Amino acid sequence: MTRLLPHPPIGVELDEAGRPVAIVLHARRESVTACNHWVVQEAWWGRPVVRDYYKIVGDRLLALIYRDGVAGTWHLERLYD
Repeated sequence: MTRLLPHPPIGVELDEAGRPVAIVLHARRESVTACNHWVVQEAWWGRPVVRDYYKIVGDRLLALIYRDGVAGTWHLERLYD
């Protein structure tokens, strides 16, 4: 089962290659491993959408996060149960 979230901003720590190695959500840090990565680029109603998606796994979570390439912010999109 999966829960789609309202895309709250999160803190993300990156390795030297730019992959997520930890996220900070609700003042809790979780070390993670990026399992999958893909990029979405499109113009939606005249507003560009550029996102780097990562499926990540940690000791307590499996989640989908993305970096908004326009705003430069990181967001949590989905948690998997």
